[in-house]
Amino acid sequence: MNTKAYFHSKTTILDSFSASKFFAELKPQHKLIQSQTWADSHIDLLALNLKPAANIVTIAAGACHALAYLSTKPAAIHCVDENPAQLALLEIKAKALMHLPDYDAVLKFLAQPHQSDNLKRYQRHLRANLSEQASHYWQKRNLFGRPRYYAFSKNLQEHGYYNTSLRGLRFLLSQLGARFDKLQQAKDLPQQNLIFEQTILPALQNKYFQFLMQRRFVLNRLGFSQNQITRLKNANQEEISPILIQRLRRLLCDFSISDNHFAQQVIGQTYQIQQQQSLPLYLQKEVFPQLRQYAHRVHPHQQRLIDFLQQQSAQSIDAFVLQDHLDYLHPDHIKTLWQEINRCSAPGAKVLIRSLGTQLPLPQIVFQSTETNWKTNSLHNQALQNKDRCALYGSLFVFEKSC
Repeated sequence: MNTKAYFHSKTTILDSFSASKFFAELKPQHKLIQSQTWADSHIDLLALNLKPAANIVTIAAGACHALAYLSTKPAAIHCVDENPAQLALLEIKAKALMHLPDYDAVLKFLAQPHQSDNLKRYQRHLRANLSEQASHYWQKRNLFGRPRYYAFSKNLQEHGYYNTSLRGLRFLLSQLGARFDKLQQAKDLPQQNLIFEQTILPALQNKYFQFLMQRRFVLNRLGFSQNQITRLKNANQEEISPILIQRLRRLLCDFSISDNHFAQQVIGQTYQIQQQQSLPLYLQKEVFPQLRQYAHRVHPHQQRLIDFLQQQSAQSIDAFVLQDHLDYLHPDHIKTLWQEINRCSAPGAKVLIRSLGTQLPLPQIVFQSTETNWKTNSLHNQALQNKDRCALYGSLFVFEKSC
């Protein structure tokens, strides 16, 4: 796989240097945004029901979900992202599955913190197998003079723009009295609920925290786009914090902490490698042989999703995983994107959409064409949403194209 064309560098010009503009609008396009995908791969597979030899297109994000899809023996997984850092992350995770000696080495490299031997694993097994662009990204030194691949000797899950913001938010809540450490000791869901009510909810209801949750620059730092902020405000009459508390409650109380790596990351706990069911699907031992066999079918593309689709043949794609991509787009852009999805989709193709809001982020105009024959089941969508352990999104939608 030639990846040179997929890591083309782009230049971003800032038109303002005001503090509010900086925090509210600046997107570190060439820096790692997230080191893991905040979407439940188990739910994705239930929603898409992928058949062997499927041709899949997805937003790259943290790569966890895309690699999990390898368990279905796809023909190709095209991971599209404008950020070369996310594609470099995707590539090194895929190459780790392919070239590290065994499953234990993969688990230590991608899931376990404080593994100094990971530096040797990178040098011996991965560096020579990376594309020139990905190698350049991981070899580049940070402000402290260390190459970026040192992240794998620390704790990969603590790296990334949003992960840093999450750590700051967790520290603030701990200063306000939240006891996330007690959640780790809970033995069942009733105990999790009790600990949440007694030791975490008061901090979330603190006036200082509530004030911060109304500040746009804080929400931007946590990964909320302006469109998503607007959706949340409209859903709760201009108050965002109650919705955030409700979703955090669901994340920390509706699913066992020991089985939920999303909750573990939020409360500052590392992956529980002794419990396979708590690991992201792509790191579980039972799927490792298939992921290792098919990891070469992951293809990174550094470009806009609409540009990638315009280059594809008609009826050539079996599944589209948009994550919350539509939350960031103007309705006119969504219309254009959906036209390309409709053109590229094979009969029976599925589209998976998540949204921070509770309403479908597709304008009605996309369904007014007689050429669009898409169906969805609201009850099925809600059932999938209820099972999603990430719990931070407000809705999930699966569309299927009629044959």
